[in-house]
Amino acid sequence: MNEFSHSDNLENIYEYYFPRVYNYVFYRILSKEQTEDIVSDIFLKVAENVFRFDAKKANFNTWIFTIVRNTLIDYYRLRKIHISIDDEENNVDPSIDFEEQCKLIEDEMLKELYKALTKIDNRTRLIIVLKHFEGLTNREISKRMDINESTVSSIYIRGLKKLREIIAA
Repeated sequence: MNEFSHSDNLENIYEYYFPRVYNYVFYRILSKEQTEDIVSDIFLKVAENVFRFDAKKANFNTWIFTIVRNTLIDYYRLRKIHISIDDEENNVDPSIDFEEQCKLIEDEMLKELYKALTKIDNRTRLIIVLKHFEGLTNREISKRMDINESTVSSIYIRGLKKLREIIAA
């Protein structure tokens, strides 16, 4: 589904991209309700603009995630939240009350995971998120981050070990 054809209907696009888009947004917002609103807005924009997609300019995955990033930028701008949503600079902003956001996560295990994720370095966190939340392979992550595939694997393994230590403490 990385390549879109105009014969694909919106239902197929939604079914394929919803989990990826939802996880991408949720990881950045950490609020189920706000994520649902933003994701609805994203798919509305996709539906309204799918006829504008041009495979000569970008693949469909790039096109849809450009809409996702732009929608998140608008969300942050409207709320005057200043954090980077670029994958390589995915820092937790101290101006956001993470504990307050965490209260919105109902699953206790998810709360612990998100708290632990904030305690590891950005590159490691990004690799774990790309692998588990976006479902990318080590090869896809290495291409996206422009690092060696074996480096991705090493960072990932060390990151999981660190997460286990943090959660166990």
